[in-house]
Amino acid sequence: MNNSTQLQQAPAFRRLKQLSATALGAMALMSAAPAMADTINFESQLPDIFAGGSSFIDHGFNLLVIDSPFSSTGDGLAGVLVNGADPYTCFTAVCPSGNTSTYYAGLNDGAVKLTGSDARGFRLSGIDYAFVSPIGGLSAGLLPGKLTISAEKVSGGTVYAELDFSGLNSSSASPFLHAALTSQFGTAAYSSVVFSSCLFDGNGGCSPYGNQAQFAIDNIEVTAVPEPQTYAMLGLGLAAIGLLSRRRRASHNA
Repeated sequence: MNNSTQLQQAPAFRRLKQLSATALGAMALMSAAPAMADTINFESQLPDIFAGGSSFIDHGFNLLVIDSPFSSTGDGLAGVLVNGADPYTCFTAVCPSGNTSTYYAGLNDGAVKLTGSDARGFRLSGIDYAFVSPIGGLSAGLLPGKLTISAEKVSGGTVYAELDFSGLNSSSASPFLHAALTSQFGTAAYSSVVFSSCLFDGNGGCSPYGNQAQFAIDNIEVTAVPEPQTYAMLGLGLAAIGLLSRRRRASHNA
């Protein structure tokens, strides 16, 4: 009787092992998700200048340069890739301090739009940023304001955040700062993120003005969202394992 029961259960046991392997494989893929994190650091890029409408790719992400918040189709000078170790790179602005690597600078009220390589979306967890001061300083009444971040969710809706720039040092340079963004942007998947800046106007407001709202960004920490099929595979495998386990217990009890 016991031998017969074991023989009857053998195919079910084999199926259970197969499904267990499937579920474990899905779990392994999910556990590997943190390894999909990446940092857009621009180190593979050469110094360059960009007009509005230009774009380039770094670490599999596309960066589209936007002329200004008032002219998304404009083609004026709006961005540069800066070699922070080259003292001659910044000839139209004062380079930020504290960064001798390659970084991106948005100029003349410009912005830059970050998008992923597929429709799954990505999360944003950190960034290095600074203000880029015009040669000769800001117009009277203006002060370094904020880096602005506007992210479009894959599921719809927008998340917005502002990061205060540091004040200028004795050389009129703004030191690079680091911001952790997990609390604001770490829980949803985004299809795009736009980085721009604004200036304090002395009246409590912060807005682009006179082509002097400028910023630098580096070490953008992003994490690609795992394939939806991974979660589906895990759920299906665990459900099937549970069903076969119950059948096996019921057969054994009979």
